[in-house]
Amino acid sequence: MIRRVASQKRHLAVSQSSENFLLFSYGDYFEPGNVRWGGLRFFNDDLIHPACGFPLHFHDEIEVVTIVVAGEIRQRQGVQPAVRLRPGDVQVLSSGSGVRHAEMNECPGQAHLYQVGIFPRVQGLMPSHTEAAFGALPPPNELVAVASGQNKAGAVPMNADATVFVASLESYQMIEYRMNSDRCAFLYLTRGALTVNGVDYESGDQARIADEPEFMIGAIDHSDFVLVDVPTLGQTIRE
Repeated sequence: MIRRVASQKRHLAVSQSSENFLLFSYGDYFEPGNVRWGGLRFFNDDLIHPACGFPLHFHDEIEVVTIVVAGEIRQRQGVQPAVRLRPGDVQVLSSGSGVRHAEMNECPGQAHLYQVGIFPRVQGLMPSHTEAAFGALPPPNELVAVASGQNKAGAVPMNADATVFVASLESYQMIEYRMNSDRCAFLYLTRGALTVNGVDYESGDQARIADEPEFMIGAIDHSDFVLVDVPTLGQTIRE
């Protein structure tokens, strides 16, 4: 089963500091039936205005993967030194038993980032964070694992039975993906146009995939996307 969710169905939360497309229920936005996709709890597409950001807030028992697309953000956690994240940088924040942090755009231009929340494999751990630089332009025509709890080479490790990939697919190129029956996948097309098992997708669309042992991703135009592979965690997934 592959469910296409059109870009128009994203929830847009607008404030003086940011514009945020929320793909799942998050914060003040709640939509019954759109709380998670297996082990994926949230996926936010954030645009942060200059000298603005997300003030001090709390996370616990969630793995937060931050992928910076453009601009730069500075993240502060208590008395720890600030962490600076630039385009192509990826951070895994294992919130564990609880952590407070703030994220600010201290640059003159806008910052664009994706934040992905995944349920942890083990609860109650001490909070931690790890960062890595992958480069603003990923290698073409391949899935690049940027965060993983499945021992993917080169990926930032995380406390979750999941993997987050980024990809840049040139026109007419294809990628085949295989997964087991107890897993599901989520694809967010961030630029371009592609097909998933022959169904057309445009920028901003989502593919929510379950009970598919393999599926084919093909680029109509040069396309960038994020793919998340997670366990179903007992969720009954229907059309």
